[in-house]
Amino acid sequence: MQPFFTDVCARWQLGSLAEAPEPVSGGYMHKMFRLTTTSGCYAIKLLNPEVMARPTALDHYRRAEALENLLETNGLPIVPAMRLEGKKLQKLGERYYYLFRWVEGKALSGQQITPEHCGIIGGLLAKQHSIMASTGREQGCSQPVPEAQEASRPEPFTFDWPILARSAEESCPAIAPALRQALPLLEEAQNAYNHALGVLPELRCICNGDMDPKNVLWQQGQPLVIDLECLALGNPIPDLVQLSLIWAGGDVNRFDRQCFAAFLAAYRRQAGPQRCDWQALTGLGYAWLDWLNYSVYRACNEMDAALRQTGIEQTLETLERIRFHRSILPEAAQLFGTALL
Repeated sequence: MQPFFTDVCARWQLGSLAEAPEPVSGGYMHKMFRLTTTSGCYAIKLLNPEVMARPTALDHYRRAEALENLLETNGLPIVPAMRLEGKKLQKLGERYYYLFRWVEGKALSGQQITPEHCGIIGGLLAKQHSIMASTGREQGCSQPVPEAQEASRPEPFTFDWPILARSAEESCPAIAPALRQALPLLEEAQNAYNHALGVLPELRCICNGDMDPKNVLWQQGQPLVIDLECLALGNPIPDLVQLSLIWAGGDVNRFDRQCFAAFLAAYRRQAGPQRCDWQALTGLGYAWLDWLNYSVYRACNEMDAALRQTGIEQTLETLERIRFHRSILPEAAQLFGTALL
């Protein structure tokens, strides 16, 4: 990879590499490196070739860039990709990438996350959801979006879990028993998620379902949101349900009620009451099924040994998250209803 990074630095006149590119831990989909050059420090995000081969990938990233520009214009605390020769998404050879100026900050996890952090993020999410109102013609995210982009609606899950379990038995015995044992839960979770989609109110806004703790850096108690390529026009309710649960500890099988309450209270202060069928909408927390499906695919089909192992680990971890979500769902549904009305 060193020649690739050298060519990127030369292409954009970033100076010569002063140190070997340093891998940056974080997500499981793409790869990030720190580039220390004679002119400064940068981050480069190499996009997953498998993702970029999808027919809709380029259009998705272009739409995300337009929304990132809108967030930046409205003063939200984000780390935008560098715009070079009029565009942010770059390509060298067969690799797509983004460049960023390096930002010092720390992502929080587990017990490091406090109700204060959750209140800040809940308010920030509400502000992001209301951005369309500041364009002049809109009065809240429930109004039609003036941009040409069409708001997307989450698609129902149609995963065939018994077939996936049989595939695992043939191709990846390491995950097969856990997947087989979880089949009743997975069918229940998929039904609950799809039912929640059916009762979603018709709302539109700028969404970023990836604004979880690993994608927020903190500097002196203030957040900076990174990894904005998931920005899209969509419905705010899945963002609200999924992110509030994650910031309350859902990604590490923990449910901190104070963090959860702080997130929802801050969102309500900024966005106003949210009158919805929260009993049903809590099923949106089963969005982890999508990641589970992808992880099973990786575990069974990935040729690269390291990526295959990642698929195995993520399959087992995600199954535990889904079990945990089921255990807190009744209480979470009640708290959504009382905190947001």
